[in-house]
Amino acid sequence: MSSQRGVRDRYFGISLRLFKRVFKDEGSAFLDNVQLELDRAEITISSEAYVSGVLFASLIAGILFTLLTALSYFSSLHSLLVAVSIPISVLVVTGTGFAYPRTKSSRRGKEIDGNLGSAFAFISAMASADVPINAIMIKLSKMKEYGTVSEEATKIANRTEFLGMDVFTAMQEVAKTSPSIEWQKFLQGAVATSTAGARLKPYFVNRVTDYQSRLRVSLRKNAESVSVFAETYVTIGVALPLFLIVILAVMSVVASNASGTTISFLMFFSFLVLPVIIIVFVLLISSVNKEVRIS
Repeated sequence: MSSQRGVRDRYFGISLRLFKRVFKDEGSAFLDNVQLELDRAEITISSEAYVSGVLFASLIAGILFTLLTALSYFSSLHSLLVAVSIPISVLVVTGTGFAYPRTKSSRRGKEIDGNLGSAFAFISAMASADVPINAIMIKLSKMKEYGTVSEEATKIANRTEFLGMDVFTAMQEVAKTSPSIEWQKFLQGAVATSTAGARLKPYFVNRVTDYQSRLRVSLRKNAESVSVFAETYVTIGVALPLFLIVILAVMSVVASNASGTTISFLMFFSFLVLPVIIIVFVLLISSVNKEVRIS
């Protein structure tokens, strides 16, 4: 693990030295946005170093494919195809590098949202027993069954216990880098309620009640969407192919001889089109079933 970290540090160190002149304006909006995505994805590296690493990887990919193009003139490789792959490889590496933090932060946000219902219920129960908010966050950070929510609570607990930070200041800082909109709203609402001088106990109870009611509505809508996709799949993915194959087979038997075109079409439809239809519907139903949006 330490050797991998050492290799990574050397790589980003070299890339930062190569592309340091690109980042003359360290407070640019682009670097700020990249740094925010890195923080939300829990990637412990500066935005300058990360962007430099992506550019360095793109440069390496471009050089490799350039060398491959040069070698293709003396081999059986198609030089035009390899030459076209140079800009494509650079764009793919660059796009993948810049999209990775956003993808990882989005995944963390969904993991947080998936555990918020039970975590909110825990916070509400603790608040109803008049437990202080800092103690609630410390206790929540130790409850690993709440998954990523406990990791977010750990950030707050570490800031209050080890850095001596006020719990509401810590909550405000964590809210800025949290990938979950619902968790952000919850923390910011708690800070605003405390700043206004109101009691946190009613806020927690009302917040949990509101979230659970919206979650029930979203789950109902999600179930309806899944049922629509299931009915569509039965019609398009099961009934239609079955009727088509039976009709073509019967027509071939009635005609006394099955033409080569009919057999080729049946094989093409059965071994290529039908699996693609099944895979598409499986992916659609899986994505709808996993993602529940709270509006």
